[in-house]
Amino acid sequence: MMKILSPGALSPDAQWLQQLQCNDTEGLSLLMGKYYRDLYHYASKFTRDDGLARDCIQEVFINLWERRKTATAILSPRHYLLRAVKNKVLKALYKKDQVPFDLPDEYDFFQEFDIEQIIIEKQLSEEKVQKLKLALSTLSKRQHEVIYLKFYQHLDHGQIAEQMDISRQSVYNLLHESLQKLRSVWATPSSLPERT
Repeated sequence: MMKILSPGALSPDAQWLQQLQCNDTEGLSLLMGKYYRDLYHYASKFTRDDGLARDCIQEVFINLWERRKTATAILSPRHYLLRAVKNKVLKALYKKDQVPFDLPDEYDFFQEFDIEQIIIEKQLSEEKVQKLKLALSTLSKRQHEVIYLKFYQHLDHGQIAEQMDISRQSVYNLLHESLQKLRSVWATPSSLPERT
């Protein structure tokens, strides 16, 4: 027998999952409303095909609806949905022969960090922006992905490990290497030409 907790005792995500489990489409709608933008943004890191990204997200939500009876077993909807979308996109690309699955570390991950937002939020000078762009350009695709998942999606190390199909220790190492690389580029004196 399914135990239903009072709505006040649950987080909104848990309430929506409970609604979903009780065949209430509003729960699915609320989850889609909350996570669609992040899922689309993440899917677009693996493919530049807008239609493919949207189709994969739609399929993930359809699958969630079809498996709604076990929805409350999902501990972190954000993590679950990001993982499902990544798998769906990579599987679709594999079917199109656009991703080398024999080399899992070599799939494409497109990430251009939003420098304009950083300028507004941190009020950085133009020189610092150029230096940041240079530092970010030195990162590998996997390093971009770990930075994105940690600082943009706020996943913990265990979730990142599962998301990227690597060990938790590898996440620590990759994150450490990425941050060290960014720090070393940041610490070197700028060789950018002065603007007059």
